[in-house]
Amino acid sequence: MDPLPAKAPLLKKSATGPMSPWWGVGITLVGWLILAIPAFFLLFATATMFSGCFLECTAPDPAGGTAGVVFLAAMVAGPPLLGTAVVTRRRLWWIALGACVLVVVAVFIVVASL
Repeated sequence: MDPLPAKAPLLKKSATGPMSPWWGVGITLVGWLILAIPAFFLLFATATMFSGCFLECTAPDPAGGTAGVVFLAAMVAGPPLLGTAVVTRRRLWWIALGACVLVVVAVFIVVASL
């Protein structure tokens, strides 16, 4: 008769344990690579909307420029939020990512209604 119960091995990985932080870095970098070209064109369009000048100068569109800045901020902040949410598996980061998406949708609706 054994007085001590059998213990689980110390090196056993659980399915709900934390992931390697490199997954978050990889997700962030891949997200930024995917969004690099659209972000460049959006930056160009935003500068054009704020100034009103591309090939010829017209009236500036501050609402469109502000919407472009919000979209650019979401493109920069979205991949790190997603990487952090996947790695840490905490509800807070998923809520932050959802809030980022909701802000983008809200700005899109407001600009579309103008």
